Amino acid sequence: APDTTAPAAPTDITVSDDGATVTGKAEAGSTVAIKDAEGNTIGSATAGSNGTFSVTLTTAQTNGETLTVTATDAAKNTSAATTTSAPNTTAPAAPTDVTVSDDGATVTGKAEAGSTVTIKDADGNTLGSATAGSDGTFSVTLTTAQTNGETLTLTATDAVGNTSAAATITAPDTTAPAAP
Repeated sequence: APDTTAPAAPTDITVSDDGATVTGKAEAGSTVAIKDAEGNTIGSATAGSNGTFSVTLTTAQTNGETLTVTATDAAKNTSAATTTSAPNTTAPAAPTDVTVSDDGATVTGKAEAGSTVTIKDADGNTLGSATAGSDGTFSVTLTTAQTNGETLTLTATDAVGNTSAAATITAPDTTAPAAP
């Protein structure tokens, strides 16, 4: 009789810290395929006689992507998919389109959606922070208005703690000089 029984779904799935390799267990001799969220196959390998497999991905997955893992036997029966998440080790891009309000009290710009934007003065003191919205925009009200041409640094930190490179902006200089 023909083999019409699909393999069990792969188990013990692990994605390496660098996002380049997926390991786990599947039916011995089955072809294990890894697909990205769009359904593109990004790696495959054959499970060994002990059922273990190691798949090197065509592109490392380091942004918390959802991956699906299936096993297909020699008779072309494919298992149910097992899903796993890649590590998120990619820092957000530095904030962009940054502006300081004329009164030096508010800083606005764009950053990775959901990231926390933190603004610090030249001495490293935090002046304020806010979460970028789903469209990536943010608005931070500073604890102290910056009106003397101060240099401010902004970073974006994602949900798992990856922090961007710093962006800098100069606050307006609206403070009159002291009288002679």
